[in-house]
Amino acid sequence: MPIYEYQCLDCEKVFNAFHSMSKDYEGTCGFCESDNVEKVVSTIGSKVDKSKFKAKTGDVVKTHIESAKAEIAKEKKKLKSKVYEND
Repeated sequence: MPIYEYQCLDCEKVFNAFHSMSKDYEGTCGFCESDNVEKVVSTIGSKVDKSKFKAKTGDVVKTHIESAKAEIAKEKKKLKSKVYEND
């Protein structure tokens, strides 16, 4: 179910409510229990601080691939240097 933001017109506090997209909110304010509430434009998406995400997803994947390739090359070189004897 989607999250919607509502503001109480009596106490002026904002709260979240879950309900179906096809129905209106029929509850009360989560703070003062008033029925006098209205839906507000959600600010949930604007609360994400994008500056914390310095590396792009593609760059992270490339780094991990290069790291895995280096480990494989090292392991391959180590295995080639071993001499295996047949019984």
